[in-house]
Amino acid sequence: MIKKHSILLILLLLSFGFPEIIISSSASYYFRTLGINDGLSQSTVNAILQDRKGFMWIGTKDGLNQYDGQVFRTFQKENSSLGNNFITALYEDCDGDIWVGTDAGVYIYNPVQEAFQLLETEITSLGEKIMRSVTWITSDLQNNIWISVDGQGLFCYDKQKKSLIKSVSCGESNLANVTHFWFNAGELWIARYEDNLYFSKDNSSFNVFRDANGKEIFKGLVINTCVEGLHNCLYVGTSKGLIEVNLTSRKVRKLLDEYVRDICFRSDSDLWIGTEQGLYIYNIETDEYEHLTTPDIDERYALSDNAIYSVYKDREGGMWVGSYFGGLNYYPYQYTYFEKYYPRGDLRQMGRRVREFCAGNDGTLWFGTEDKGLFNFNPKSGKIIPFHHVELGHNIHGLCLDGNGLWVGTFSGGLNYIDLRTKTLKHYGKGDAVNTLSSDNIFSICKTSTNDIWIGTTSGLLRYNRSTDDFLRVKELESIFVYDILEDSYGKLWMATYSDGVFCYDLPQNRWKHYTWIPGDSTSLPYNKVIMRISSWLSDSKIKN
Repeated sequence: MIKKHSILLILLLLSFGFPEIIISSSASYYFRTLGINDGLSQSTVNAILQDRKGFMWIGTKDGLNQYDGQVFRTFQKENSSLGNNFITALYEDCDGDIWVGTDAGVYIYNPVQEAFQLLETEITSLGEKIMRSVTWITSDLQNNIWISVDGQGLFCYDKQKKSLIKSVSCGESNLANVTHFWFNAGELWIARYEDNLYFSKDNSSFNVFRDANGKEIFKGLVINTCVEGLHNCLYVGTSKGLIEVNLTSRKVRKLLDEYVRDICFRSDSDLWIGTEQGLYIYNIETDEYEHLTTPDIDERYALSDNAIYSVYKDREGGMWVGSYFGGLNYYPYQYTYFEKYYPRGDLRQMGRRVREFCAGNDGTLWFGTEDKGLFNFNPKSGKIIPFHHVELGHNIHGLCLDGNGLWVGTFSGGLNYIDLRTKTLKHYGKGDAVNTLSSDNIFSICKTSTNDIWIGTTSGLLRYNRSTDDFLRVKELESIFVYDILEDSYGKLWMATYSDGVFCYDLPQNRWKHYTWIPGDSTSLPYNKVIMRISSWLSDSKIKN
């Protein structure tokens, strides 16, 4: 018989006395942060670009970075022909050359030669060339390169003629303080710092933009960015918020009251907005926002910083978010969405080392951790309820549903059976008798199609005897570390061990086979230490004994 001191029966109310962890049912955004520790040259990301080969280019205050998805390659004046480390703008032209705006001129990167060349072309009539901080670079329909430069103005470079011209004046003021510009339906739009928004049909004579009521709604604002949307609408990011402009009706509406630095469409309806107070995701169809910010506590998948300076969508649908203090944040395209549950906020009590999963009969999921014990998760309600008990321990190493009960194995804490109807717990510990557990270190539990319960421990394999409520120690695996147990579709039982290969027990034939590594035999096991979970392919493989 099992010794009395090894059995403990205690009534435990699962729903009483333990806090519930509530998980929001709304979709979460999980970012991967790339910073200095990952090879990024500096943590302020001013500009992002994906070239035609798929490389990501990241412009920072201290260097230009090329990212291949694995590692960063950094270009700085100390190690390349790039003459300035402060990157302000990036653009790829029709030939595949990359134009790099800095705080002291423009450099052109030739991907074939892997070299930078300073744009030193002068305007002949003025004797002037681009020398100051570049605010934006793009091209027109004729593939001319347009460049706005702080304190100098708006320039147009003809690649074929290799000539540089300067745009004319805008009204009575020159164009020395253009913060942003773009082309729309053949018109050139320019924004001047704390001045106004202008447009021109001929790139020479400019008019102030007025809304349907004749108001100059952008007067005195800093316009940092603009993107085109559906239905002939523009979305303009300013120092006083995000503004939607319907070019057909000239109707205007304010969508957000934050300092907007960059905006980018993720889809026709989802607009990502980088502000000084985090990232906003605006749904144009529903007129609803999601606001993502950096939490006060450390969360590995959250935004790394609230000051968002650049937002970019790559060709694969991934979103790149550059920040001022926190480097780069990457949100991949969600081909298949998985919700993540990890220690954060109220979830910190669930632990970090999840080892076991087991589906319940009621649609809930039991999972065991190696640092915080046993939990029950309800996918419908989003509740996670911890199951605490002094005999259960915190290091769960085995879960198995058995009718209305749950077998729970622990490391150094023995075996437990929980009646899920009455919430009672029965504890089994190591004993000296042959019908007791041979070890308190439980690593695997398996229920077979014949309704038998098999237990793998660090000191052998056991089978539970239901009629006598005790255990049979299997002599074939005596003192062997059984790491995992699996029943295949033929009713055979497979045991993975820590250093003794794999055992197979043919229950119908009552026959054992032992598979090990045989030197020089490619059909044998590659190694005797089988510490990964075994799969059913072993039952059909032709490894030799």
